[in-house]
Amino acid sequence: MNLEEFYAINSAYPWFFAFWAFVFGACWGSFFNVVIYRYPAKLSVVKPGSHCFACQTPIKWYDNLPILSWCILRGKARCCGAPFSMRYAIIEALTGGLYMWTWIVYSDDLGVVVAIWIFLALLICGLFIDYDTQFLPDLFTVWGLVFGFILSCLYPELHQQGGSGDPPLLEHIRSAALSATGGVVGAGVILWVGLLAEKFLRKEEAMGFGDVLLMGCIGAFIGWKGAIFAIFGGSLFGTLVVLPMMLVNSLFGTKLRPGKTGEVEEMAPPKKMDEAEDAETTEPEADLNMQAKIPFGPWLAIGAVVYLLLVRDCVDGYFESTRALIFSPVPLY
Repeated sequence: MNLEEFYAINSAYPWFFAFWAFVFGACWGSFFNVVIYRYPAKLSVVKPGSHCFACQTPIKWYDNLPILSWCILRGKARCCGAPFSMRYAIIEALTGGLYMWTWIVYSDDLGVVVAIWIFLALLICGLFIDYDTQFLPDLFTVWGLVFGFILSCLYPELHQQGGSGDPPLLEHIRSAALSATGGVVGAGVILWVGLLAEKFLRKEEAMGFGDVLLMGCIGAFIGWKGAIFAIFGGSLFGTLVVLPMMLVNSLFGTKLRPGKTGEVEEMAPPKKMDEAEDAETTEPEADLNMQAKIPFGPWLAIGAVVYLLLVRDCVDGYFESTRALIFSPVPLY
């Protein structure tokens, strides 16, 4: 099957490959569960294989099916009945859904689809590790920035630079420039916001450098327009969620992030992470009400995904209209 036949089948039966993109994503989501638990704990993500942490029994392949196994087993291990979190199935379904939607939106270019899948993998793993530990490993930030720049050089369509009619080399150079600009703008704006917050709102560090590196990664993949939307859109999404929780915290004295239930599970978030190596970047927690603490990284990731998969054309059109208004004003008479 050549590419022309492939695209013809995809055009005639659009949901066929979309379904398999969901299955593919759900399988990767199962692996991401392993990474999210083991990487911060400095454990191998390959060995040993998946096993029950209650009785150490290896998990059979038919009990390790993404999403289905949790539903069939009703959240309890077959070997000993120990409970395991529903979050496994949620991450698998989330990854499958995002991979499927990426296929629906960008299936005209397979290279862009693969690049975005890699970007989503970095965000999903980094998001949940940050949520669990308030720590953003360099693997998902610094190396993510490098991957974003390399993929932008290889696939100019990632920054909508392909098919312009210009020489291919020029398209690749423009895409690389947009990636570099996005990384600088993303990291620079979030650093500026953090410094302003420290000066006017807090007298201590308000934002960890992990967020700065994460925004560099996001900007390298989606450009400066997407980076700006991720910062301010992510802040808005976070505010809409956190403010009601702050209100509950103030009224009832409950914790913003409830503690773990004590479930016995292989990939449960570690209770305490070892001190990071010098090469890694720790991220201080954002303080709310001087009691509740939340990470900012997940909201940046959510803003980036919303831009990339839902509102990219609208946001880019807004920036283009603003540019035209400023630099090419329409005469008033």
